[in-house]
Amino acid sequence: MWTLTGFKFILAIVGAVAGAVLLLAILHQASHQVKRTLTIALTFIGGLFYFLEFFIPPDPKTEEAVLFGWSLTQAAEVVGNATLVIGGFTFLLGVFSLVHIHGNNVRRRRPGWSYSLAFFAAFLVMTVFAFWKDWQTWFGGPAAPAWVNDQNLAHAAMPQDVYTLLFEGLVRNLDATMFSILAFYIVSAAYRAFRIRSGEAAVLMVVALVLMMGQVPLGMALTNWIPSDGPWSGLRIESLSQYVLTAINAPVQRAIGFGLGLGALAMAMRIWLSLERGTYFGQEV
Repeated sequence: MWTLTGFKFILAIVGAVAGAVLLLAILHQASHQVKRTLTIALTFIGGLFYFLEFFIPPDPKTEEAVLFGWSLTQAAEVVGNATLVIGGFTFLLGVFSLVHIHGNNVRRRRPGWSYSLAFFAAFLVMTVFAFWKDWQTWFGGPAAPAWVNDQNLAHAAMPQDVYTLLFEGLVRNLDATMFSILAFYIVSAAYRAFRIRSGEAAVLMVVALVLMMGQVPLGMALTNWIPSDGPWSGLRIESLSQYVLTAINAPVQRAIGFGLGLGALAMAMRIWLSLERGTYFGQEV
């Protein structure tokens, strides 16, 4: 297996990007019927490959799925790499969309455009230091210039320290703060909107109260007087909470998951066979 290092790696990236841009330009000029036919064909071929690779019985000697002398199991790695390339395109498309939207916000001074400036600043800083801390790993090698492999630059701690500070010290804490605020907002909205107007609502309220009290020390203290090894230990609040989670909630979650799986399978079949009607299959949604 051969690998590219140094500036050969850079040239390969530039060539791949140039080829992708050329291909996209050609597809952009194609007619709607050509785009539709190409999308349907590629979708069907991609789905058919994984379908055959999964369902064809493997050869007893090689343990590989073989079709007309071709090993689908070995080809799955190549197809998987192509999937990663497509994922890279979707990532770049997302970046382009963000830059386009926030750029228009700043250019037209829309309300809240300062948040778009904050986005550009954070995006630029995180990108620079993320590439800076690993650039020798990507571009170094025997064929690279001496300054690329300079060990003094390789052991510079500043890029790694700044990246750790930004990601571990800022991004993760902001994520935790955001989800904590969201959780309190959901609880507050549920408290304000929930009304006990039926027997089912009363059961729901009691079960929710048992679950919440069973997760905090205050709730456990309410039934702490019941011996944990006695015949009535099942009435302790933490035991009731665990019973609801394992004996009642778990089967319901499995049923919901099974239904979601069937729905996902049906949707996948509709997309694979081009039965789904949407923007890419001839009908605007």
